Amino acid sequence: MMDVMIITLAEARNNFNLVSGNLQLHADKINTNMEEPIDITIAAMNQFFDIAEGVDASKKEFVANDITDIGEHGLSLLEKLIFKANDLHDLVEKTDLEQIAVVIADWIIQRDGNINILEPIVEALAQIANSVDDQEQLIALAEFMGEIADACSDSIKQDLELSNMHRPWRILNINRGIVATRTNDSKTMRSVFADLIKALPMDAPGFFKEGMSEMIRLDYPQNVRDVMQEYFEQTDMPKIH
Repeated sequence: MMDVMIITLAEARNNFNLVSGNLQLHADKINTNMEEPIDITIAAMNQFFDIAEGVDASKKEFVANDITDIGEHGLSLLEKLIFKANDLHDLVEKTDLEQIAVVIADWIIQRDGNINILEPIVEALAQIANSVDDQEQLIALAEFMGEIADACSDSIKQDLELSNMHRPWRILNINRGIVATRTNDSKTMRSVFADLIKALPMDAPGFFKEGMSEMIRLDYPQNVRDVMQEYFEQTDMPKIH
């Protein structure tokens, strides 16, 4: 897997116990407007960890649909808790919960399931990308983001909400393109840019146009400029007036 550390499920559970303890201290502030008390959501999340750990401990083969359903359950609970942390304006707890989403995503991928809930994963990947500068780690992160994209369900890949610029599928692929550019590695850039055109045919031209301006502003190496120029020319279709 990638050089950027992804913690184990057991470590994620330990982190969750710390976060949930802090959230419970403020339960009186967040339960008032919520349909479900936070204690119930936290208990359900711990049940998710029990189930996922049971899958890992079992010698039984689980079908992809089971993995998909278990992963979706965990991610949906995380979304509820992230929403509650956001309600408290607690960015530390929100960030910690989003990082658990990456662990669940990796768990789903390793067991050939599909990802049905993408937003918390995308938020966490953006945080990781902002904390990484090493070329090898950036290359590995771009590869992992590609695995996330590949594992997304067909309903996400169909990308029907084209008017929503903040849709997670768009942000995932645009951010992956940025990470690939930051690698300064022509091979990684070509692979990711080809995927970007397939995943976001309507957004790709704008990405490469913006990329060309960044090449000059940030003084990228010539090999990076050459690849960006190639894909810009490939997607810069002249308009018919």
